[in-house]
Amino acid sequence: MSLRPDPSPQAGALPEVSRFLRGRGFRNLWASGAVESAGDEASRTLVPIIAVSMLGASAFDVGVINALGLSAFLVLGVPIGVWVDRMRKRRIMIAADLCRAAVIASLPAVYLFGALTIWHLFLAVAVISVADVFFTTAHSTFLPLIVRRNDLSEANARLQSAQTAVTVATPALSGALLRIAAAPLALFTASVSYTLSAVLIGRIKHVEFVPPTEGRPAPIIAAKEGISFTVRHPILRPLFLSGMIINTAAMFGNAASAVYALTVLGISPGVYAAVGAVSALGGLSGSVVAVPILRRFGIGRTKIVTSLAALPVISLLPLAGVLPYPPVIWVGVSGFGWASLIVMTSIAGSGITPRVTPARMLGSVTASSRLFVLGIMPVASLIGGAIAAWAGVVPVLWAWAAIAAVSALPIIFSPIRRWKNFPEELDVNMPD
Repeated sequence: MSLRPDPSPQAGALPEVSRFLRGRGFRNLWASGAVESAGDEASRTLVPIIAVSMLGASAFDVGVINALGLSAFLVLGVPIGVWVDRMRKRRIMIAADLCRAAVIASLPAVYLFGALTIWHLFLAVAVISVADVFFTTAHSTFLPLIVRRNDLSEANARLQSAQTAVTVATPALSGALLRIAAAPLALFTASVSYTLSAVLIGRIKHVEFVPPTEGRPAPIIAAKEGISFTVRHPILRPLFLSGMIINTAAMFGNAASAVYALTVLGISPGVYAAVGAVSALGGLSGSVVAVPILRRFGIGRTKIVTSLAALPVISLLPLAGVLPYPPVIWVGVSGFGWASLIVMTSIAGSGITPRVTPARMLGSVTASSRLFVLGIMPVASLIGGAIAAWAGVVPVLWAWAAIAAVSALPIIFSPIRRWKNFPEELDVNMPD
């Protein structure tokens, strides 16, 4: 099939939906992403609640949990990326889903025997982190195999819409389950979600071509090439720097927001879990409006404005206790805005890496980028948790807002700031 893009639609015209986005393979991946995201959201919602309300975890303990949840991206991301380049991506995603389903199911199982501890929680989160690296790296390199390269941004927007649409209901469901059952038992929903994701991926019939290993560089050399390519590339470098800053801000927020809402503002665990549905609605809103906004304002302006807008949006959270109306309203508004901005800036940058990276090294380059973008998160989580324990959670929330706005700077000082659309001459995988 040709990978050349279709001519751009005229201004004001509605673009035809690509047949690649209507294919059975993409539909199964779309559905898988929705239920897999439901499992992720249930885990993210319930694990901190279990840690704080049942196991007496402090802000630092929550920081450790967040750090362990992303530690594999820092420690194992690059070698896993090299491995993914040499393996069948679909099989990797299925195995990762089944691993996460089993591990998350161990928490309610142990709870039923009265043996759940904070250390079991730490171990489970760390193992899931490794499976997450395999899944996300394989997913990122599998998507360009089943859709046209020119459709990658819209494909990512559609995947994001499906994921966030499902996660709108997940926090509300978690909140309802917390009213009738203990939090660990509610985690069974995450285990079921991961299992369904594996089944849906297994229904994708795309035949993958795995290049022969003969003539390919040794894994350690391939890993070094991936890191060097990522760091030196004039487009990939500002993208991962901006992503690093955004994720640093997010982990500062994650280290403090649950403790702030549950202990400082006095919001109940069930209500706090349900408020997560509002954040999910923000993500859904961002995914719906991202493509029209991109077409109107372009890649560069969208990424810059969404980063700068984070400052006033996040500032609503530390001000929630002094603003009029109940604090839970401002927690919801802030969460809605933050989730929407994160999704929009993510979609604005999606599809760039597969087009500026040679196909043979996409896995290692993707993993190298995530080494920086996601690898910073456990470090930032520990720092945020430590600062919260020393200075309190409110200063950490203000730091979250300020750091998020700074993420605009790498884009401002890069060629991306002038991009309306992706420059076709930069696509290294276009056929001659």
